[in-house]
This record gives sequence, structure tokens and C-alpha cells, in this order.
Amino acid sequence: MRKLLATMTAGALALSLSGVAFAADDTQQQSNDPGQREQEYQAALKKCEPLTGADKQKCIETAKKKFGQM
Repeated sequence: MRKLLATMTAGALALSLSGVAFAADDTQQQSNDPGQREQEYQAALKKCEPLTGADKQKCIETAKKKFGQM
């Protein structure tokens, strides 16, 4: 039973640390080229244009959140 608990604890720790590493990598990617980042943000907003109502608002909010424009 102790081996199982130790193995599960180690697995949970490994998964939680990989999430932190992924988040750090994502942050580093975002800061590479501000001009390109702005173009990607504008492209994401354009994809929202054909939508209407709540779907459009959710699309815009998602784009703003993804690109740090909130």
C-alpha cells in the first residue's frame, strides 16, 4: 500500500511540475516578437467578426485573454 501511495504521489508531483514548465514556455514564446503577436491578435479578432451575440462576445474575450489584452 505504501508503494502505491508513494508512486501516486510521485506521479502527481511530476504532472504538476510539467504544467508549470509548460506555462513558463508559453510565456517565453509570447514575448519573442511583439509585432507578430499583435498580428496574431488581430487575426483572432477577425475570426470573431462573422459570429453574433454571445458566441461573438465569448470569441472576443477568449482572444483578449489569450493575447493579454484584457
